[in-house]
Amino acid sequence: MHDGSLVDSGVSASFKGRDGGGNPCIRFHDPAYVRTETILFDVKTRAAYAVLHENEIFIGYVPEDIAQSFSSNEDITLEADHYNGNHVYMKAKIAVL
Repeated sequence: MHDGSLVDSGVSASFKGRDGGGNPCIRFHDPAYVRTETILFDVKTRAAYAVLHENEIFIGYVPEDIAQSFSSNEDITLEADHYNGNHVYMKAKIAVL
Protein backbone atom coordinates (compact mmCIF):
# COMPACT_ATOMS: atom_id res chain seq x y z
CA MET A 1 0.00 0.00 0.00
CA HIS A 2 1.27 3.45 -0.89
CA ASP A 3 0.91 6.44 1.39
CA GLY A 4 -1.03 9.16 -0.41
CA SER A 5 -1.28 11.65 2.42
CA LEU A 6 0.69 14.82 1.77
CA VAL A 7 1.57 18.09 3.48
CA ASP A 8 -0.55 19.94 0.86
CA SER A 9 -3.63 17.90 1.67
CA GLY A 10 -5.87 17.98 4.70
CA VAL A 11 -7.10 14.53 3.71
CA SER A 12 -5.28 11.55 5.16
CA ALA A 13 -5.53 8.74 2.61
CA SER A 14 -3.56 6.00 0.96
CA PHE A 15 -3.82 4.76 -2.60
CA LYS A 16 -4.05 1.07 -3.46
CA GLY A 17 -3.64 -0.38 -6.93
CA ARG A 18 -6.62 -2.75 -7.09
CA ASP A 19 -9.32 -4.11 -4.83
CA GLY A 20 -10.68 -7.65 -5.10
CA GLY A 21 -12.87 -6.61 -8.05
CA GLY A 22 -10.02 -5.07 -10.06
CA ASN A 23 -10.84 -1.43 -9.28
CA PRO A 24 -8.33 1.03 -7.83
CA CYS A 25 -8.91 1.88 -4.19
CA ILE A 26 -8.48 4.83 -1.83
CA ARG A 27 -8.40 4.17 1.90
CA PHE A 28 -9.40 7.22 3.94
CA HIS A 29 -8.59 7.84 7.58
CA ASP A 30 -11.82 9.86 7.98
CA PRO A 31 -14.90 7.82 7.00
CA ALA A 32 -16.74 10.98 5.89
CA TYR A 33 -14.75 10.90 2.63
CA VAL A 34 -16.13 7.49 1.70
CA ARG A 35 -19.31 9.34 0.67
CA THR A 36 -17.39 11.02 -2.17
CA GLU A 37 -19.51 11.23 -5.31
CA THR A 38 -16.67 11.25 -7.87
CA ILE A 39 -12.89 11.05 -7.86
CA LEU A 40 -11.26 13.46 -10.31
CA PHE A 41 -7.93 12.20 -11.63
CA ASP A 42 -5.54 14.46 -13.56
CA VAL A 43 -3.45 12.15 -15.76
CA LYS A 44 -0.68 14.72 -16.35
CA THR A 45 0.01 15.55 -12.69
CA ARG A 46 -1.46 12.35 -11.14
CA ALA A 47 -3.41 14.58 -8.70
CA ALA A 48 -6.57 13.09 -7.23
CA TYR A 49 -9.52 15.13 -5.95
CA ALA A 50 -12.70 14.10 -4.16
CA VAL A 51 -15.99 15.70 -5.17
CA LEU A 52 -17.97 15.82 -1.95
CA HIS A 53 -20.93 18.12 -1.24
CA GLU A 54 -20.27 19.95 -4.53
CA ASN A 55 -16.71 20.78 -3.43
CA GLU A 56 -13.46 19.64 -5.00
CA ILE A 57 -11.07 18.47 -2.27
CA PHE A 58 -7.43 17.65 -3.02
CA ILE A 59 -6.50 14.17 -1.77
CA GLY A 60 -2.95 13.73 -3.01
CA TYR A 61 -0.83 12.47 -5.88
CA VAL A 62 -1.40 8.93 -7.06
CA PRO A 63 1.88 6.99 -7.10
CA GLU A 64 3.25 6.48 -10.60
CA ASP A 65 3.12 2.68 -10.39
CA ILE A 66 -0.68 2.66 -9.90
CA ALA A 67 -1.68 5.73 -11.95
CA GLN A 68 -2.59 3.52 -14.93
CA SER A 69 -5.15 1.76 -12.77
CA PHE A 70 -6.80 5.12 -12.01
CA SER A 71 -6.85 6.23 -15.66
CA SER A 72 -8.14 2.94 -17.11
CA ASN A 73 -11.10 2.27 -14.77
CA GLU A 74 -14.52 3.86 -14.50
CA ASP A 75 -15.09 2.89 -10.87
CA ILE A 76 -13.09 3.18 -7.68
CA THR A 77 -13.52 1.64 -4.25
CA LEU A 78 -13.46 4.02 -1.28
CA GLU A 79 -12.92 2.54 2.15
CA ALA A 80 -12.43 3.55 5.78
CA ASP A 81 -12.96 2.33 9.30
CA HIS A 82 -16.14 3.79 10.76
CA TYR A 83 -16.18 5.27 14.25
CA ASN A 84 -18.38 2.40 15.47
CA GLY A 85 -15.68 -0.13 14.53
CA ASN A 86 -17.19 -1.34 11.25
CA HIS A 87 -15.34 -1.17 7.94
CA VAL A 88 -17.08 0.91 5.26
CA TYR A 89 -16.74 0.27 1.50
CA MET A 90 -18.38 2.35 -1.21
CA LYS A 91 -17.98 2.71 -4.96
CA ALA A 92 -17.60 5.99 -6.83
CA LYS A 93 -16.90 7.01 -10.42
CA ILE A 94 -13.52 8.19 -11.65
CA ALA A 95 -13.49 11.19 -13.97
CA VAL A 96 -10.19 11.38 -15.86
CA LEU A 97 -9.07 14.94 -16.65
